[in-house]
Amino acid sequence: MTEAHVTRYPANWPVRFLCDCKKQGKPITIREGFAHDISTSTMRIRSDHHICSGKEVAIMLKIPPLDQSCSHALVKLVGRSLITVVHEGDFLTEIEFSRFEDDGFERLKNHLSRRFDSLFFASLTRMA
Repeated sequence: MTEAHVTRYPANWPVRFLCDCKKQGKPITIREGFAHDISTSTMRIRSDHHICSGKEVAIMLKIPPLDQSCSHALVKLVGRSLITVVHEGDFLTEIEFSRFEDDGFERLKNHLSRRFDSLFFASLTRMA
């Protein structure tokens, strides 16, 4: 997927991801972190675990509800890690999405649009 003309949104949403560190002799583990700077094709994951570049990563994104009476929306996807850097004592990994499970792409797109493409949010980003 290309990142040309794609808006990134300032999320801080929980994620769980599978990390396969077989090359280092470690078992597959489920790790946790937070999604930042998210779009319909990429995100950055902040976690306490270094994700090797070029690795496929299975991710479960937990999108907070807009309405307190609703539950979190879960989006399952597979992405490829592009680069990992150290940021404020954690690891920050750029992930490019490869594929979504079920209607995950539409669900993510819908949540991003409903949450961030409002006149209120647009006015805040112009002020920054």
